[in-house]
Amino acid sequence: MEEWTDTFISSAQHELVAVVKDWQYVYGASDDECAAMLLWMVLRLKPDFNFELDGLLAVDESAGGDRTP
Repeated sequence: MEEWTDTFISSAQHELVAVVKDWQYVYGASDDECAAMLLWMVLRLKPDFNFELDGLLAVDESAGGDRTP
């Protein structure tokens, strides 16, 4: 797997945004429905995944804040 550089993260985010836009266009899914689908996918891939929101927020802040495209 490619190293998690800013370029890699940005590219992955753009691809994910495109997938979500496709879901919204094809299925008429709302933002909430798309978020639920993404969370469901995470749990299907790793059922024991531990959501540590405080840790995720700390990583986001140390990386310069919001990474949304």
